Amino acid sequence: AKSVVVGRARLGGIPMGVVITENRTAEAIKPADPADVKASEAVIQQAGCVWFPNSAYKTAQAINDFRTEDLPLIVFANWRGFSGGQRDMFDEVLKYGSLIVDAFVAYTQPVFVFIPPYAEIRGGAWVVLDASINAGCMEMFASSNTARGGVLEANGAASVKYRTKDLLISMHRLDDELKKLDKSLEEASEASAKESIQDLISKRERALLPVYAQIAVQFCELHDTPGRMKAVGVIEREVEWSASRCFFYWRLRRKLAEFDLRKKVIDAAEVGRGVKTPTPVEGSNLVKKWFIETSGMGDAQWEDDKIVLTWMAQHHRALEEKILAYTKSCVAEEVVQVLTAGGNTARVGAAGIVEGLARACEKMTPEERAELKEAILAALQ
Repeated sequence: AKSVVVGRARLGGIPMGVVITENRTAEAIKPADPADVKASEAVIQQAGCVWFPNSAYKTAQAINDFRTEDLPLIVFANWRGFSGGQRDMFDEVLKYGSLIVDAFVAYTQPVFVFIPPYAEIRGGAWVVLDASINAGCMEMFASSNTARGGVLEANGAASVKYRTKDLLISMHRLDDELKKLDKSLEEASEASAKESIQDLISKRERALLPVYAQIAVQFCELHDTPGRMKAVGVIEREVEWSASRCFFYWRLRRKLAEFDLRKKVIDAAEVGRGVKTPTPVEGSNLVKKWFIETSGMGDAQWEDDKIVLTWMAQHHRALEEKILAYTKSCVAEEVVQVLTAGGNTARVGAAGIVEGLARACEKMTPEERAELKEAILAALQ
């Protein structure tokens, strides 16, 4: 599949997986079947910036390979969607597109989706690249000013949401000449006068229609700009192309450190059935809470990757203590849930805790048993 490019690269020395759109038209060659004398070789032209069945499967397979290698991933996205021809539907393009979603859902390392300058994400491509597929790992960014994103292109959105009748309503609301003609039409009493005024209105509408159609398209395009995407929360931020390498280097370092800390938080909560294990998003929120509790830190500083990295390095010991305290609270909560469940569950749970303590004491040294007894007595008093 030539219509998508995949590979491995390094960003500031950090290995990553890379998926890039092929913008040029490619040729797919289907060789003739040697067993069929009537068969002949077929050369199929495949447009750039489109996912075909073979390229969608290649993309999903590459993402799964990067996941098994524990590589972070960056996607340079410039897709107008999936090929929708009847032949491609028979070749199961939808199934292979869904494999891309499955691959992203299973990903555990940072994933950056970046829309470069003058690139766009449209149609089904937006569906499979949306960061909400795996909010704990995926982030989407767009190049400032020139990147575009949305399910429908501006022309399509205008033809659906701003039809001719809506354009006519806007003309009569905004154009001064049409306002005067409408007023004259209301005041006219003779049929011939009304007919002549109506002809003037029709001529004016026909003259303004192309202009208002362009305005409608421009209005719809404003909804696809990076600023609007940031306002509705589908991208994290706008990134200048000239500074993108530096930005993604620090973003990647920050995310790798944050994911490592988050994993420790999630592992700390895996103590039993009574305590719900936090999701990756909840783990990140807990790390953010610890960050904001630090003196001089706030939401604005949390968005600065260099500040977060510096904070993690300077407060490494304090963060380890917080994780130990969180682990202790999870274990205590598990015991409380067992002992206060009521009925047979509480009795069995209490007996299990006592038996577990007895077994643990058998494997302890006399000094460790004495410390445990003193701790239990102190807690009970």
